Amino acid sequence: MPRRRTKFDMPFPQGGLVETFAYENQPRGTTVDCQNVRAYDPSTGRMRGGQRAGTAKYNSSRIADDQVQDIGHVVARDVPSSQAEVGARTVTAYAVTSGTVAKFTTSGFTTATNGSSALSGTPPICFSTELFGVVYFADGTNEKKWTASTNTVAAWSASAGSLPTSGSNKPRLIETWRSRVVVSGISGDPHNWFMSKVGDATDWDYSPSTVVATQAVAGNNTDAGKSADVINGMCPYSDDILIFFGDHSIHQMTGDPAEGGRIDRISDTIGGAWGRAWTKTPDGAVYFFSSRGGVFRMSPGSPPQDITQDGLRERFATLDMNTILVRLAYNDREKGIHVFLTPLDGSAATNYFYDIRGNSWWPDKFTTAGQNPTSIHIYDGDTASDRTILMGGQDGYIRKFDYTPSKNDDGVAIDSYVWLGPIQLQNRPKIMLTEMKPAMAVGTDGVTFNVYAAETAEGAKAGSSQFTGTWAAGRNRSERRRTVGHDIFIKLSNNTINQDWAYEFLGVEVDSLTGPRARQW
Repeated sequence: MPRRRTKFDMPFPQGGLVETFAYENQPRGTTVDCQNVRAYDPSTGRMRGGQRAGTAKYNSSRIADDQVQDIGHVVARDVPSSQAEVGARTVTAYAVTSGTVAKFTTSGFTTATNGSSALSGTPPICFSTELFGVVYFADGTNEKKWTASTNTVAAWSASAGSLPTSGSNKPRLIETWRSRVVVSGISGDPHNWFMSKVGDATDWDYSPSTVVATQAVAGNNTDAGKSADVINGMCPYSDDILIFFGDHSIHQMTGDPAEGGRIDRISDTIGGAWGRAWTKTPDGAVYFFSSRGGVFRMSPGSPPQDITQDGLRERFATLDMNTILVRLAYNDREKGIHVFLTPLDGSAATNYFYDIRGNSWWPDKFTTAGQNPTSIHIYDGDTASDRTILMGGQDGYIRKFDYTPSKNDDGVAIDSYVWLGPIQLQNRPKIMLTEMKPAMAVGTDGVTFNVYAAETAEGAKAGSSQFTGTWAAGRNRSERRRTVGHDIFIKLSNNTINQDWAYEFLGVEVDSLTGPRARQW
């Protein structure tokens, strides 16, 4: 019987990583394995696939050789003096490392007055929030504040009432909502929440002589009541809604509790991971990491939706949530969610990027463990080029994603790869790969390709490369080396310093002695 030749295109797997199917049944448009790649070219925004953006240090210095505990910024704006002005905008960024508070720019750090060892260096977790140019910290031990205009740390003390405590334990969670500083996460009182007086982070008098709508309020001192669950995190969704992430539940506060606000249960089965394991998107969605593993999306008032069930459920479900720091951040440039999972012991980790546009997942991995983020901040700098995600690393440096493009991770090669396939016939008879016609994006570097073939797709994935080669930028010569198997994979990879790549086209030809045509991709 004569051979039957089938020609088809193999586009980049825009559906991302999917691991819930047998290799033979891998859904079209997805991949069995990938790392450090994106469906959209990060430099151009084109939907063609390729290596992710690299990272670079925000500045060349660090406060200490230790984990960056916290990052934030304060914005000030001058009142215009005339209709011809808009008012100068000033951004002051700050960070905490080893308990030391400092402001920073692209030039370096300036330790705050009284900022040296002002906060606890252990454990590393620290959160902060701003109210009217003053930043308040929660580390479970100290009560401190930082004034941006003077770069000064001082004691955070109460002018009325007392700052929330339980014995010697102080808050670990802190946010700003409705111009109130809100704290929770107090060991010994984990179900309770506390809010300062409106506009005054020093007034914690829950029973003033004159009752006013702006007074301080607490869960145990209001009709709204304490949370029925241990509070793991708080998300100020809007001026009217504050979300409480519990260990196994989610509640939302609607309206100011000093004016009859209420707390309603959103879920009694899904909880949130500890800390700021959440992020918001411009369309009003909240993405959060569950206390039992997995990423969920929700809008206030609606039940959370699991967005990991078709891809990474098993990976996330096996994580020990007691040993990792979870941080999420929305990337406006790439229209997706970064999920950073940093081990507390300083070991290497795999992070993830969720592409909202394609509902797809992409694993990321930094070559050095020191780059794993222990703190995340969406930074809105003075200029468009200075608006980025800042990542405070385990090694004390602050880094950012670099779209210039950066072809390395802070001087280290990016190990990027993606598997295409399996190539197979409908009834899975043996096939012969006869030709590949590749084209890589102009202006990028090339990739190494490897071809794998075996009697099964699983065998091909686990087996040895049948042959290898390189493809440069632009259209390449046809590759006519042949291999035979029931299932065939093609792996594209690059692990060379100062190189990146983007995918344009791959045409494939296979021969078969039987009738069915090749599966289309």
